[in-house]
Amino acid sequence: METSAQVRPERLYKPQMWGMRRGFKLFMHLVSNYKVIGQSNIPKPPFLLTFNHMSFCDAPAIAGAVDYVTPGFGAKKYKGKLKGMLFYLGSPVWIDQDAPDRRALMTALKIIERGDLFAIAPEGHRSKGSLTQGQEGVAFIATRANVPILPLTITGTEKIFKQRRPEVRVTIGKPYHLPEGRAKGEQLREYTERVMCALAALLPESYRGVYAGHPLIPEMAAIVT
Repeated sequence: METSAQVRPERLYKPQMWGMRRGFKLFMHLVSNYKVIGQSNIPKPPFLLTFNHMSFCDAPAIAGAVDYVTPGFGAKKYKGKLKGMLFYLGSPVWIDQDAPDRRALMTALKIIERGDLFAIAPEGHRSKGSLTQGQEGVAFIATRANVPILPLTITGTEKIFKQRRPEVRVTIGKPYHLPEGRAKGEQLREYTERVMCALAALLPESYRGVYAGHPLIPEMAAIVT
């Protein structure tokens, strides 16, 4: 299977076929009580989609909510494995989770620069519940691409196949921008905190994890809700 870096933009980055989206939605409705909130907030590409990551079922949950093919990072350790097949819902850019992977970051940036969207889970790993510390790769991409950031949160996917049709909610906030200019050093950390607090603002308190009570949450809530 071709990766996003190998496929021509006109072939890969276009609205998903109606039948594919219907299939993703059908799967989510079969395994959960699935609801999407805020679809009208989705802009036209290019934009950077950020989301909290809890389960392998996040991929079909997002695919059923967004009208566009959604390329994003996939952990190299899952490439060629059964679980890794879910990443192909959005055409993956394989990334090394255990070390800084500048090549993967630059590939994501090139995809956005073509005029397409790219999805990133700033935590870098599945949290299996509440938010964990965000990684600075999201701010690196966002401040170099200078495109809207679309916050999307998911709750309940961590319960799929553990409970009978758990409640799953995909909440899409309003897009926002980080300050222009290529962030470096301490700015990367500061901007990453803003991205994470935008997600926390859309999540119930029990899902906010390490960001619970963060002073930036009210400020970001006023922007994205």
